[in-house]
Amino acid sequence: MTTPDFTPEFNPAARLEARHIGRERQPLLVIDNVLKNPQGVLALATQTPFTRPDNSAYPGLNAPMPVAYGQALAMALQPILHQGFGLPKSAPLQFHSFLALATLAASELKPYQRIPHFDSTDPFRLAVVHYFCDGSHGGTGFFRQRATGFETVSPNQMSQFDQHAADDLRRGVPDHYTSAQTPAYEMIAAVDAVFDRLIVYRNNCLHSALLGGSPLSDDPRTGRLTVNTFISPA
Repeated sequence: MTTPDFTPEFNPAARLEARHIGRERQPLLVIDNVLKNPQGVLALATQTPFTRPDNSAYPGLNAPMPVAYGQALAMALQPILHQGFGLPKSAPLQFHSFLALATLAASELKPYQRIPHFDSTDPFRLAVVHYFCDGSHGGTGFFRQRATGFETVSPNQMSQFDQHAADDLRRGVPDHYTSAQTPAYEMIAAVDAVFDRLIVYRNNCLHSALLGGSPLSDDPRTGRLTVNTFISPA
C-alpha cells in the first residue's frame, strides 16, 4: 500500500508553552499553530485507508503517515527536546508516526482500555500527539495512580503498578471512557484538543485520551483525527 505524499511545512511562528505537571513536575510541551499547511494532513487522511491495528490498545483505527512528517518533526523539535527532556543534543532520533482515528464507543472497550496507561518505562522515549480536530473531540489527560502515587512508571515500579491496576480491574471499571471520575486514578492535568496543536510528553507518564462526549466518526474530516509519534534517541 502506497501512502500519499505529504511534505509538512513547519511554522516558525508556532507558539510554544512549557508546562510541568503533577508532583513529579514532569515536562509537558504544548505547541500551537505548528504547520503552515495543516489542511494537507486532512487531505492526506481522506486519501489513506485506515485499519484496526494489530497488537495495540488504541481505541479505533490507524493509518500510515509519510516518513517525511516524522523526519521533519524530529528535526524541528530536537533542540526543544534536548532542553525540555534531556535528550542528546546531537544524537540522531528514531521516530514512528501514524494517523489515528478514535472510533470505539466506551461499551466496546476492554476494561484495561478504560483506565490510564503508559507506553514505555523509558523516560527518554517521548510521545507526540498532533491534533487535527477541535475541542469537542476531547484532549489528553494525565493521571496519578492513587494506591501508589505513581505519575510515571519506571522499570522497578512496573510490577507494583501492574499489581494495583490488576486489583482495580478485578474490582470492576465503570463502562465509560477514562476521565477525572475514573476510580483509583486522579487526573493531575489535561490539555484540550485544538486544531494544529501538538503536545509532547514522556511516554512513561500515565495518560489517556479524554473521549467522553467526543463525537466519534471514521471520517477524518469529522472525527477525532490525530497524528501520533514516538521519538527516542537512536
